[in-house]
Amino acid sequence: MKEPSVLAQLIQSYARARKLNRGKQLHAHLISLGGVPSTFVANHLINMYAKCGDIHHAAALFDGMTQRNLVSWSAMISGFSQNGQALEALRTFSLMCGAGVRPTEFAFSSAIQASASFGSLAYGRQMHCSSVKLGFDDELFVGSNLAEMYAGCGSLIEARLVFEEMPWKDEVSWTTMIDGYAKNGNFEDALRAFKEMIDAGRITIDQHALCSALNACAGLKAYRFGQSLHSSVVKLGLESETFIVNALTDMYAKAGDMDSASSVAKKVGSDWNVVSCSSLIDGYVEMNQFVEALRTYVDCRRQGTEPNEFTFSSMVKACANQAVLEQGTQFHAQVIKTSFDMDPYVSSSLVDMYGKCGILKCSIQLFGEIQHASDAAWNSMVGALAHHGRGKEAVEAFHRMVAGGCKPNHISFVNLLMACSHSGLVESGLEYFHSMHKTYGVEPAEEHYSCVIDMLARAGRLEEVKDFIGRMPFEPNAYGWCSLLGACRTHGDVELGEFAAEKLMKLEPGNTGIHVLLSTMYASMGHWEDVKAARKLMRDSRVKKLPGFSWVDVDNKAHVFGADDPSHPQIKEIHEKLDELSVKLSQAGYVPVTASVASNLEEGSRGRSLHHHSERIAVAFALISTPPTKPIIVKKNLRICIDCHSAIKLISQIESREIIVRDNARFHHFADGMCSCGDYW
Repeated sequence: MKEPSVLAQLIQSYARARKLNRGKQLHAHLISLGGVPSTFVANHLINMYAKCGDIHHAAALFDGMTQRNLVSWSAMISGFSQNGQALEALRTFSLMCGAGVRPTEFAFSSAIQASASFGSLAYGRQMHCSSVKLGFDDELFVGSNLAEMYAGCGSLIEARLVFEEMPWKDEVSWTTMIDGYAKNGNFEDALRAFKEMIDAGRITIDQHALCSALNACAGLKAYRFGQSLHSSVVKLGLESETFIVNALTDMYAKAGDMDSASSVAKKVGSDWNVVSCSSLIDGYVEMNQFVEALRTYVDCRRQGTEPNEFTFSSMVKACANQAVLEQGTQFHAQVIKTSFDMDPYVSSSLVDMYGKCGILKCSIQLFGEIQHASDAAWNSMVGALAHHGRGKEAVEAFHRMVAGGCKPNHISFVNLLMACSHSGLVESGLEYFHSMHKTYGVEPAEEHYSCVIDMLARAGRLEEVKDFIGRMPFEPNAYGWCSLLGACRTHGDVELGEFAAEKLMKLEPGNTGIHVLLSTMYASMGHWEDVKAARKLMRDSRVKKLPGFSWVDVDNKAHVFGADDPSHPQIKEIHEKLDELSVKLSQAGYVPVTASVASNLEEGSRGRSLHHHSERIAVAFALISTPPTKPIIVKKNLRICIDCHSAIKLISQIESREIIVRDNARFHHFADGMCSCGDYW
């Protein structure tokens, strides 16, 4: 048998090269010769198994040792910690202390790392106390790991205190603080710590510190600082390092500079990885560039890069934003095929996607299949119910969410208040708004105040809206003023509507919808001189009305229609269907709502103008192009008008078809002459 020192060197070489099978063969050979010759060799075998990821054999060898020393215990604790078995690492550390073995700083470091992985702040504090008692708190490894543990458990104040008390600091300890701040969302503190590290001098800036700083820049969208870090990366020759490429891609993508993000990601050629691809895709999705996101996904697959849960989550989100159901269902199939359907990010994105594509029953079904719904999944479900006007069900879902132990966040309350607004649940909505900070610790933001304005305004409680705005801690945003202006049009309050329009014009001078809402408000009141004045103001200001258009997906193609648009190849058949519907509507008692149509048209011409609105053209096309049993889903870029709403209700009854219309605010489900909104929208 070889000398123990020779055996140890051989085992170390297997550990470094991750040659597990060779290590096992040597272990088997030693057993055949009578067993492992010494504790010294056994310790090296434990370390080799742990480094190669075979913690089961490492533990079996450790448990079978008749004699253990400090190195044996330390190797086992480190092995458990490195292989993600934090609880076993902490249990082994306790057993070592119980056996009267005094731990070294390295054993302490491994146990502290395990506390961080396990997320046990209480145990981490005990480790901190023990390290002080044993005099290890001045050790660099122990101090860095304590700071990392506190930061990992979200206790940044204690992390900073430990860091400040360290007698000297290296790049690892500085990076620990920078990364801790960044991962806890304290991006400004992360960049401040990075600058302090630079100012401290004599510290080597490595890729880990740069990655953490770049992640903070991504979170802050600190584009200029990120560019300066990119310059440092180039100077240090780190631009080909995978971690750096991923961090730079994410930073540029979150800042909206997709050209730079794409350039950085693709510079590495065949090494293009799933992390940088996912960052690129997510960046395109956030910039509403669906085609580019899809192209990047296809390029990713062609290069052999397999998508992960974040890739699928972003692509499903893109389909949701564009309401492209066909592509969304294809991604759903790929998600199932790759077994990502139970991932919390992906499952919540799927719930959201089907809701935004109009298939609420699929959202409900998918949500019901989630075993342990995350906060994101609950928010997606409440949001889907809200957008479909199912206010009472959204409120019930919110209560189930809270009862299940999920803490609502600001998104939860935006969805909940929107649900109350769209369903006329004003009193309930006000109660939830006032309970946000008091009961749930969520500070109301601009969007929550805007939801309350919308909720009160829709209900016609305009005096309460004025009082609420007067008590707000800040001015309403554009959405709030726009909601109020729309309500003034509906409820005929010209004076308040003009006030809201004035405020809105200051916030968004290029918003064409302001002039249109003013004009239609005047028209609905019969103030035709004011209508002319509003339209003259539009002409003088060179403001062009945003054209209304609707689209419907048939045979994997989006067919887009504008009002009186003659460009579609089947326009003759569409007009024939519209004429047929016009006759049937008249027979069913339909009377056009012409009050808001231009005053310079004759009454008959006004009716014909409404007859050719884009949503009605899209419905007519879908009726002649899809099977009679298939629901029709129409998307519209503007709010559906009152007349089209009345007409489509009757069309759903005449044609015995379910018709779903998604306008710029919500979904309308038309069936059997009724709408899911109950004529409240």
